[in-house]
Amino acid sequence: MRILILFLAGVFIAESGNKQKWNPDPEGELEDYEEFETHPLVIQARKLMKLVPHQNVVSTCRYIMFKDPLPAHEAEEQCENLEWPITHGGSMTLATVQNEDENDDIQTIIRIGFGFHIDYRHNYQYGNWALIGLSKVFNNTRKLAKDEVGVFIPTDWRYQDGQLPRFTNFVKPMPDQMKKGRGKNTEYQTWVQVNKRGLWDDTFDTKPLPYICQYCGRYVVLSKEVNWNQAKAHCEDVGLEFATVTSAEENLELWHAMNVTLGTEIHKPRFNNSNWLWIGEIRNGETGEWEHHDGTPLDMSSFRPDWDYKMQPDEFQLPRGVERVVAINRKNGMWDDSFTFRKRPFACMCPRDTCAQ
Repeated sequence: MRILILFLAGVFIAESGNKQKWNPDPEGELEDYEEFETHPLVIQARKLMKLVPHQNVVSTCRYIMFKDPLPAHEAEEQCENLEWPITHGGSMTLATVQNEDENDDIQTIIRIGFGFHIDYRHNYQYGNWALIGLSKVFNNTRKLAKDEVGVFIPTDWRYQDGQLPRFTNFVKPMPDQMKKGRGKNTEYQTWVQVNKRGLWDDTFDTKPLPYICQYCGRYVVLSKEVNWNQAKAHCEDVGLEFATVTSAEENLELWHAMNVTLGTEIHKPRFNNSNWLWIGEIRNGETGEWEHHDGTPLDMSSFRPDWDYKMQPDEFQLPRGVERVVAINRKNGMWDDSFTFRKRPFACMCPRDTCAQ
């Protein structure tokens, strides 16, 4: 797969006008393209792309990406300042990437947010790259000698959370610690950006970029408005599970995920479909009891959700059906029973061991 990624990356034009070029591997056979298009990561990313239309914040189970660009230190602060009750125990810092699986997830989230296409005539344009949390903290204020260019010394680098890097994927001949400016305005490339092919390059602290934070949360919120049954099918289609809520803590985490991912703007009227989010809770038509989408009972003795309005749930009926599934109000995190045919955003659920080391 690594050779395939290198082949697809195309010609590398160095940042800030440097004339160095990174040449692709020799032209591949048709099987290379077929392998790429049928790779599970590519298939999943293409499916998820369709579920996040016009979404400025996108997430996988491990990472969350903000598409509005910021310089590195501002991005650091944004990740740290995210107030989010993560029930999986995650911490909010700029992303750490310590193995090939995590690097695959980074390129996947960039593809989800910005698509697959790279215009190699403008390799460094917005949308081709995103910032992660690795920066050079030692030997970072001088021009590198020729024999130092492209040499990565792990002890010179740190992640935002203090970890030493155990994995890299720099495109040759990077990192090169390029310089710009003079005197007090001198700056060197000391941060790491990653492109849609999972390739790394060093970049300037002051360059605004989309940025990726560590997430490791329970829920992935998707903005495409679909009916309840379609939401369940979409979650399963991308290898996740339709979201369920079993505690007040999980309900609070999902509400925060909605606010961060979709924003806090609420539209009129109250039951505008975009104001509500589907989750996988349903009332059994025979027993009248509430269940998760997989048929397991929703234990109301240990968790009693706050319903959004008086007399809810009310099982209101129309000729098209009965209100028997649950949507969560984006404004306050409260529940409402609803018709399955309404089209709304929805949430999928991540495995609990997503970020297990």
